[in-house]
Amino acid sequence: MALTILVAAAWLLGCGADSSPQGQSRAPDVVLVTVDALRADVLSLSGWPDATSPELDAMAADSVVFDLAVTSFPGTPPAMTSLMTGLFPWVGAPTAPTKRTDHGFSDFHPAPGRFGVPAELDTLAEILARNGYGAIGFNTNPYLNSPSGFHQGFTEYVEFEPDPEPTSEIEYHALVGKYAPASFVVETILDRLEEPLPRPFFLWLHLMDPHSPYLPPPQLARAFPRTFSDRTDLEINEAVYHEIYRQWGATEAADTYPSYKDLGLTRATLREHLLGLYEAEVRYADYELGRLFRRLQELGRWQTSVVIVTADHGEELLDHGLVSHHTLNGLKDELIRIPLIVKLPESEAAGTRVDELVRMVDITPTVLDVVGLGELASGMDGKSLRPYLEGAGDEPRVAPIVTVGYGMIRTARWKYLHDWNDTTGARGRLFDLAADPTEERDVAAARPVVADELRARLDRVIDHLRARSDGVATQSVSSVDELRLDASTREQLEGLGYLTGDN
Repeated sequence: MALTILVAAAWLLGCGADSSPQGQSRAPDVVLVTVDALRADVLSLSGWPDATSPELDAMAADSVVFDLAVTSFPGTPPAMTSLMTGLFPWVGAPTAPTKRTDHGFSDFHPAPGRFGVPAELDTLAEILARNGYGAIGFNTNPYLNSPSGFHQGFTEYVEFEPDPEPTSEIEYHALVGKYAPASFVVETILDRLEEPLPRPFFLWLHLMDPHSPYLPPPQLARAFPRTFSDRTDLEINEAVYHEIYRQWGATEAADTYPSYKDLGLTRATLREHLLGLYEAEVRYADYELGRLFRRLQELGRWQTSVVIVTADHGEELLDHGLVSHHTLNGLKDELIRIPLIVKLPESEAAGTRVDELVRMVDITPTVLDVVGLGELASGMDGKSLRPYLEGAGDEPRVAPIVTVGYGMIRTARWKYLHDWNDTTGARGRLFDLAADPTEERDVAAARPVVADELRARLDRVIDHLRARSDGVATQSVSSVDELRLDASTREQLEGLGYLTGDN
């Protein structure tokens, strides 16, 4: 397994290092785990009928669980930039000319030479590093690499390359070994934990396993009681990638893989097999996180640390006819709901469940607040979750998402959706999620006051983002066609379904 490790000069000098438990700073360590494409509802702690997440279930008993957390964007680059900065993404919608711009922050300069985390933005790692933390990152997603600016603030940034020796017993295939598996990533972190660590430290881990392709380890591939088809897991993934490319209009790329009909399957059969593979990928990531958590406990780091587990976005598994993650069918809840588990030092408020709506942008302000740096979040869009962590109520929050295709406002009960391409002057669509959790019935005409109020709130969000855009130096946005990708990164992104030969 190949990996790249970036080490800052300050780390080579040993700044802040202290491997002894007696050297514990009053500031807690912070461990942030993000799991790519992890749906909130597929965790057993969320009520999923299969035991997909026993390790996270155990963590939840020691933590505060937010049952209704919403991402900032159903795609990794804008979402992770948003998480790390506490800001809502802005792509210039509804007039933006491209689908992907500067990791969702088209009002800021991209990283030199390509898109990425804008240099003007302060990330959580940078803020913590300026305040005495040693920051160590472990990244498996090519969109989150150092040329894209996600290494900002980290004294060590480990970038894992695709798995050169996948466990599958088949010969080379374009969908096999596209990312480093959780077992190797966690083993690398466990090795690092045996070396001197800074006091305090910020550790960020990003796992890819629930992301397509869905090829779990063989011992887990049939772990849950699904009706699996007679096709191989690889053939199922080929059919999924046919669907991914077809839904984006990349016909030539889609035709490189068989459709589910070519395989003699129905859509229902494809979904059943696919769900089993996805569940197994979630269970695999969960098992490996359990190994990490137990080692932190053995080292005496767990109890005094802030540990957060979340995701960049969810995943559609043919729930509404499409697959993977996208902005094509109106920001359905399977795409935008994310898990959020927060373990506080000394397990404060352990076992608390919060059903109020919270947002991805609230994570960084919460971390800063808990470690005593809350005032540094004053310019962020997010707001600390401390009132919920302390068992108190708070003013209800709303979760906006603005894409080139849609604008959305989500409350605990309602979802308002406006299609920017709708030139009819329609009110937009409104869903009562309490009565209609699968978002099948538009009730805008029946509830015009609610629809109009939420549209006004969406307009205020857009006004805020436009004002921010007017307040910073801008430059022309870079489309995905203009990205400077090296050959290996492009191949990995194509294998993950992000790019086709046409872009």
